[in-house]
Amino acid sequence: MGRKNRIYILPTGFGYVFIAGALIMILVGASYQNNLVNMLAFFMMSLVFIAMVQTHNNLKDVGLEQTVADGGYAGQEFLVTTVLTNSSDEARFNLEAKLNRKKPKVAYENVQPLSPKSFLKLRSTYTAAKRGRYTFNDVSVSTIFPLGLFRSWIRLEAKTQVWIYPEPKGDRLLPRGVAADAVPGAAAVRGGEDYHGHRRYVMGDTYTHIDWKARAKGRPLLIKEFNDGAPAPIFLDWTALEGLDTEARLSQLCKWVNDAALKRDPFGLRLPGSIIQPGIGVGHAQRCLEALASYEDGKRHVS
Repeated sequence: MGRKNRIYILPTGFGYVFIAGALIMILVGASYQNNLVNMLAFFMMSLVFIAMVQTHNNLKDVGLEQTVADGGYAGQEFLVTTVLTNSSDEARFNLEAKLNRKKPKVAYENVQPLSPKSFLKLRSTYTAAKRGRYTFNDVSVSTIFPLGLFRSWIRLEAKTQVWIYPEPKGDRLLPRGVAADAVPGAAAVRGGEDYHGHRRYVMGDTYTHIDWKARAKGRPLLIKEFNDGAPAPIFLDWTALEGLDTEARLSQLCKWVNDAALKRDPFGLRLPGSIIQPGIGVGHAQRCLEALASYEDGKRHVS
């Protein structure tokens, strides 16, 4: 059995008190030659040895099928589902799973037994204070069954990754559709038949929506608009959030990504040094969120 699959066992806090009480009773019974005290003391010690064996055996033949961690947001809970297997002919009880030995904030279904030759899904939630990509190398499965006198645990290799996105917050309105040629490095919008016209600039509009060519000819600030039937892509632009620090910009962009994905409008994301071309769908939104989660030093690190 490899190091990661060893079963470890130690008394719980209650177990230490119980064992100490049994030893004290043995000493008292021997000192006063009280048979009733001796019988009670040895009965307590027999429970200790039975509990130790049963708690250890409760993890035998328990394996890990998979661990799936859903993406979450900084400061908020994310769900982890751990699937345990039991290759023995006996049920296992009161199992608890922890990622990297971190105690979950909430654990669900950990009182359900793991039936013989079967599997059990354990669901729990965790929180991460900072955005980024987290890697969990192992899952610790533990139990205090049957009497709570001992805790045994086993470490199983997991290799699970989870994306923690920036906290989605901000009070800026979602930008309107913009011609791709207004965003440096963006691909041009296919065809020009969707162009509708201009409208006057309104406070709060993103600068990248402005028709700078018209402005250069002395005309007032105008915003390019497109027909509703074929909406122009929305560009979520880092440079449109001047006055905000890095994390505040990432939070606002994260909120915009969620809003645009909910509306099912095509949108792209522009960060310093990189750009994600407009698209739609869950996969596209996740790619943008991962870019925001991994943003560092003006670069986008996504693998």
